[in-house]
Amino acid sequence: MLGSLPFLAWGATSLHASEHTSSQPSNQRPKNIVLISADGMGVCQWQAGMIAAKGQLNLGRMQSAGLVTTHPANVFCGDAPSHSTALATGFNSNKGAVSVDFEGKPIKNITEMVKEKGMSAGIVSANSLVEGSIVPFIGHAANRMALEQFTANIVDGNIDVFIGAGSDYFTKTVQMGGFGPGAGQGAQGGGQGGQRPGGGQGGPGAGGAMPLVDRKDQRNLIDELKTKGWQVCNSIDEVTKVKRGKLAGFTGAQSVPNILQGRGDMFPRAVETALNILQNDANGFFLLVGDMYVDRASHNGKLDLLCQETIDLDRAVGKALDFAEKDGNTLVLVIGSPEASGMSLVDGNINEGTVEAKWSMPGMAKHSGTQVPMFAFGPGADQFAGVCQNTAIFHKMKNLLSL
Repeated sequence: MLGSLPFLAWGATSLHASEHTSSQPSNQRPKNIVLISADGMGVCQWQAGMIAAKGQLNLGRMQSAGLVTTHPANVFCGDAPSHSTALATGFNSNKGAVSVDFEGKPIKNITEMVKEKGMSAGIVSANSLVEGSIVPFIGHAANRMALEQFTANIVDGNIDVFIGAGSDYFTKTVQMGGFGPGAGQGAQGGGQGGQRPGGGQGGPGAGGAMPLVDRKDQRNLIDELKTKGWQVCNSIDEVTKVKRGKLAGFTGAQSVPNILQGRGDMFPRAVETALNILQNDANGFFLLVGDMYVDRASHNGKLDLLCQETIDLDRAVGKALDFAEKDGNTLVLVIGSPEASGMSLVDGNINEGTVEAKWSMPGMAKHSGTQVPMFAFGPGADQFAGVCQNTAIFHKMKNLLSL
């Protein structure tokens, strides 16, 4: 099994198939599923973070590992929306599609199915709530820039708890001709090789603010949330005080800083809070956790930032694993999305926490077509060992939750 392959032999994070997997899937079924979408995370991104952490990652607590394809239907190298569409719906769409088929018709996603069964659903984003890797779990559109539609879907639809940036998008919409959420990186861009952790911080972690105009539907979704009884919070400190009920937790107007610019422990705290609230549902829950900061650091060749963002993502993984270990009925999945910019490791020292890397295709929005790692812990984890299509992840989750 893949747990014994060299790419997982990460010192303290080594996984051994003989300890954690079996030749036949077990009959265990989880009550809850936490799906952590690690945007842009190939093997090298994870391994760079592991080396910078001197081998100490929560990822090593996982029980099984495997590889997942990321290509859409129409091209070899995919993107976050199409890959997440496969995870959310089991359908291999065209590049850029958001939970729609080849004719643009909506395909029911797993959050909609979860709600139909009477379970709860939640979303936590390290940055904005309308990232390309997240919106396929929220709504349906030809492309990821249908922000007005997606935010309306959150208020009208199937999400009970959401935490992330983007409060501006609930009262305004993006002016056409502007730039996409977090598309720019300012001075953060740079060279493609030979960098080590500990260098300069670079520029903005998620680009500048986007130009906004009035929503076409004239709705103020913040007011609607309050009217419908949602607890609307505007800081992580407010968010963490909520213990139950519906939560709209905003961590920023459009985006939040990267980890080197002072984001702190906002992301792990948000994951912990969402889990504590969702566990109140006796019918179970599905929680999507999305992190896109490693992807952006990798696209821009910022190895120091990439390593620290990987470590922060791993802290969020640790919060999910802590919950799952205590709960005993929760499956935690950590799955990469299309690998960012063809990263390779050319040198490193795990004892010193140093690593060197190069990128074969530097620049934003460039992804390779290599398979990405997946990791699983909890009831049903053994079903996620091996090599599979990304569409198979949806069907495995659907079957495990009896949707």
